[in-house]
Amino acid sequence: MDSKKHPISHFSVNYLKKTTQSENFFFSPASIYLSLSMAACGSEQQTLKEFKEVLTYQNNIELGQLIGSLNTLLMASSQQFSILSANKIYTGVSGITQNCKQFIENNFNTGFEQVNFTETESVRLAINKWVSKQTRTKIDELLKKDTINDRTRMVLVNALYLKAEWLYQFETAQDHQFYLQPGNEQSIVITKMMYKEAEYKYGKYDSFEYIQLPYKNEAYVMEVLLPITNLSDLENSITEEEIIRAQKVSKKSNVRLLLPKFKMGGASQSVANILKQLGVQEAFTNKANFKQFSQAEPLFISDVIHSANIDVNEKGTEAVAATAVCMSKKSCINKIKFQEFICNKPFIFTISHIPSNTILFLGRFCIPQKEI
Repeated sequence: MDSKKHPISHFSVNYLKKTTQSENFFFSPASIYLSLSMAACGSEQQTLKEFKEVLTYQNNIELGQLIGSLNTLLMASSQQFSILSANKIYTGVSGITQNCKQFIENNFNTGFEQVNFTETESVRLAINKWVSKQTRTKIDELLKKDTINDRTRMVLVNALYLKAEWLYQFETAQDHQFYLQPGNEQSIVITKMMYKEAEYKYGKYDSFEYIQLPYKNEAYVMEVLLPITNLSDLENSITEEEIIRAQKVSKKSNVRLLLPKFKMGGASQSVANILKQLGVQEAFTNKANFKQFSQAEPLFISDVIHSANIDVNEKGTEAVAATAVCMSKKSCINKIKFQEFICNKPFIFTISHIPSNTILFLGRFCIPQKEI
């Protein structure tokens, strides 16, 4: 599929711009996109219109193509590289239309599991157990206590897992200086930095330096965007078109690379406010129209919960994410001349599928951990 027509990268950059810029941040736009797409399948009228605008598709045929192409990217496995995505819908309603049911089953490789949400705790534990299994126990509690209740009628879940070895593995990490504020000697902290001299795709552009770090499955890479001035200026101005241009225009160069060794992520949290800012609004209100899911019980999205974690070390990367869209009943990332690429200040990074220019994970690195 033509990269310009694929919406994930556009969604990724817009989402990042809605987050707090001074904090480390990591998420999976692919996981959130898949979960919202399942929800969109049950919507109608203005609710559906908002989903189409935010997820950037015209009709179910196009959505099916987008989801199909994304699912293909998320099913690759070898000894040094593994990526997988799984979807599941827990429902407490009947009357899902046949067209909606068939579309979801055909395009998301999942079905509907009937549950009784009055048994709230057992359903919550079952969902968490399924997510934990799909993420190799890296996300054990996507849904905290009280996330769902006896008014919950549907939970649409995506889990995403990636474990990949670098094509060029790093030397053992050593202590190096890192500038929390570029150019400010008072902001220096010491952190573990990994070192490698190798041939990477590299480019320097108006607002950032760019590098691609390939995994052993070379279709997938980590990209680093190192600001020319500061991270805030880069985040405010960056577009998905600039990232795609950097992917295509950057040239293979001998690079001396220093990259922090880091882990990032943490507890699951609501992303509803960000999605509302992006334009998914009616779905969270009593005006929501999810009649493709249920005619008898009017539904609205009560919350969207997301969790993502990443571990970047000398050997490779392990990244996981899970998203749950919770629906309730209405009421209520010899002397060769080397180009240096020193990541000693805040930067943006992705994990991307290069042939399709699809961003699967995206993060902001601002503050190194004291101990790794």
